[in-house]
Amino acid sequence: MLHDVFSKYNAQFFVMYASSKNPNFYYATKFRVPDPVFYMVGDDGTELLVVPEMERRRAEKESRVREIASLNDIGYYERFSESGDPKTALAETYINLIKSHHGKRILVPDDFPAFFFKKFSDELEVDVIENPFSVMRAVKRADEIENIKQVSDAIIQTFRYFVKIVKKDRNSNSLRRKVESFLYSRGFVAADTIISGDLESSDPHCIGHGEFSSHVIFDVFPKSRSSGYHSDFTRTVVLEKNQEIEEMIDACIDAKKRAVERIREGVTGEEIHLLVCDVLESYGYSTLRQKAREGFIHSTGHGVGLEIHEKPKLYEKGELLKSGMVITVEPGLYYEKVGGVRVEDTVVVRKKGCEILTEFDDKVRMVE
Repeated sequence: MLHDVFSKYNAQFFVMYASSKNPNFYYATKFRVPDPVFYMVGDDGTELLVVPEMERRRAEKESRVREIASLNDIGYYERFSESGDPKTALAETYINLIKSHHGKRILVPDDFPAFFFKKFSDELEVDVIENPFSVMRAVKRADEIENIKQVSDAIIQTFRYFVKIVKKDRNSNSLRRKVESFLYSRGFVAADTIISGDLESSDPHCIGHGEFSSHVIFDVFPKSRSSGYHSDFTRTVVLEKNQEIEEMIDACIDAKKRAVERIREGVTGEEIHLLVCDVLESYGYSTLRQKAREGFIHSTGHGVGLEIHEKPKLYEKGELLKSGMVITVEPGLYYEKVGGVRVEDTVVVRKKGCEILTEFDDKVRMVE
């Protein structure tokens, strides 16, 4: 794919200046580093990671990049001594490095630092593009899918734990602490877990505050501390008889089921989204494609991997689905005077269907 990008723009190199907090950088290098470093990959086979001297040996052992150089190796400190300005010295050093590899036209991602972009543009032809690694990340390798499966398994264990403790604890803040601690003790990091009950649940991303009684949305999307991969899962737990809420859940379950049955390689994310809209509208609920302000007011799903929201999208103009993509399917309904419900699974797209990674009963009812 990178060759096609280079050909399209008639460029020699794609460069990033980022840390492993950037999922595209981590995907490209497999190197964990807290501060930004320079990475360049070329159409001529060049692949180079430039790190501070203190990180060089570790980068040689841990990264997947072919060639490692330190700032010392490429003359940064001499330029810094001359200019006294670390940013200018860095920019000049990287420009010289690119030129030494016969680079004249380069590509940078849209989150490339503005300072470096300005310096680079003074001496090189620079095009800003969507990061090609974000597109490459959409189709997962077998090892990536296994990493997401491990997170999915932990999620199901956590939800079983939640179902037990919610019998006695009906406080969103308390439950969130317990759930996130449960995950952390097993090697996973969760933040802003949604445990949103009663009328608060009508706001899809409200994490929940204080006591609830009728029903609660449980939405957790943790990351593995070892692999860096996520998974995503939501169930709405019914705690008291509420016919309107249960009818909304039933409609979402039907929409999710129909979507899962349709997902396979060759279908578009838009087709899946419109199918979910069709199902929910058939039950009499409003959807965003009708310009509604209540009802189904978000996309049907999104890709999951090193980010909790990544390509592809299940929405209008959603991309063609390919085998190996990992996506969420999450129909929801939200009404200010009633509350909200959502039912979500993470699935792997296969050639002739899909595989659900977060298997659990769709309807969770704890009415006494």
